[in-house]
Amino acid sequence: MSRAKTSYARIRSGVRGVETPPLVAGSAAPLAALLGQLDRSQWLEPAILRSRQFRQLRTLAEHCAAHSPYFARRLAAAGLSTAELATERGLARLAPLRRHDVQSAPDLFCNSIPPEHAPVQEARTSGSTGEPVCVRRTAITHLMWTAHLLRDQIWHGRDFTARQCAIRANIDEAKRLPDWGGAVGTLFETGEVLAVPIVTPIAELLSMIDAFRPQTLLAYPNVIAGLIEGCRERGKGFDGLSHLRTVGETLSATLRKEAADFFGARVTDCYSSQEVGYITLECPDAPIHHIMAETVIVELLHDDGTPCDVGEMGRVVVTDLHNFATPMIRYDTGDYAEFGPPCSCGRGLPTLRRVVGRERNLLKLADGRRHWPLLGGLHFRDVAPVRQFQAIQHDYERIEMRLVCERPLTEIEERDLRAMILHALGHDFTLELHYFEGRLPTGPNGKFDEFVCRVDLP
Repeated sequence: MSRAKTSYARIRSGVRGVETPPLVAGSAAPLAALLGQLDRSQWLEPAILRSRQFRQLRTLAEHCAAHSPYFARRLAAAGLSTAELATERGLARLAPLRRHDVQSAPDLFCNSIPPEHAPVQEARTSGSTGEPVCVRRTAITHLMWTAHLLRDQIWHGRDFTARQCAIRANIDEAKRLPDWGGAVGTLFETGEVLAVPIVTPIAELLSMIDAFRPQTLLAYPNVIAGLIEGCRERGKGFDGLSHLRTVGETLSATLRKEAADFFGARVTDCYSSQEVGYITLECPDAPIHHIMAETVIVELLHDDGTPCDVGEMGRVVVTDLHNFATPMIRYDTGDYAEFGPPCSCGRGLPTLRRVVGRERNLLKLADGRRHWPLLGGLHFRDVAPVRQFQAIQHDYERIEMRLVCERPLTEIEERDLRAMILHALGHDFTLELHYFEGRLPTGPNGKFDEFVCRVDLP
């Protein structure tokens, strides 16, 4: 059983003349205290964690019922008191909050927050579902976000003093920063950061990363795929790279293995959203995701609203336990995931075996069945020199395969690739192969889906 602890030796003292034990002062003190709490709470029994969740939910619900007219109406419509809501059965009776509800409810936001939770800031989603939303978040939710970010770094043994390159959609221009900044930079000695916009061409990214020599690289999975392609073309990877962190998109098993093999680096993923913060982090000791149970309640629901058991796929519904500005209680994220078993690492945090994406990533059949498509991408290069692919289902019988290949395919390669894809899909679709140069386009938010279903869309 793993019992790795936070390396407090790395924390920087905020009191002059006191190097050890470090004394943290000012704005970083609450973060240091919270890290210590999370270091202990991860080992609690699941029942204790669950009890703490519902105790916090009741406090949150009482505030939101008093200060959010929309949430008060949700409670009334379900016939619930705040005390009843803070139980397993009560929470299940509250209708989920949809993205459309967050968009359209004029009185969703709380008209007051506890003073200690100020200031309030707006968090806007990228609108990858076509339904962009705006959520108000507080200094406390930001503190929780930062603590889980640090938990991820600590769990996976990353060196704060090493260089990090971050390629993100919210970066306007490439810049080199002396440290991580914010509370993290105040609490720990950190290395330099290279921040790069996601729209930067791959050739420029390669040159920037070569010159900066980061130990950790943070990027969307589709950017990692582009970097692998660029490195293959020039015949070498990156010197000193030991950690790859992916965010923003579903990380496929195909790309995870390819990236780990090509760069010889540890590849880790997380599951988060702008609306509710960190939902899961990868376990450092086992191939599974731990739910951040100290800050969120995660439910997985069948389409009829009944709860999923371990091993069943369902819609991800999340309750943010500390947002006193926007009642994100039973928020339907639009994602699908599968619960996992208790982890062998010994942590009491519940698990997700996998997060598989959104409804738009489901394959739909004419008889009403839906499932997550297995395209066989891990083995495409066994039969054809495929660099990148994307499948788009236009109707119940037709799928378009968009392909970027190293060269034109031979007749035999194309035949074998078709057979491999159809066998993986398990249905005799009409398969249209369309070829592209360079890289396939991403969405306006820089994100990319390997499979997109357009059936029944206007």
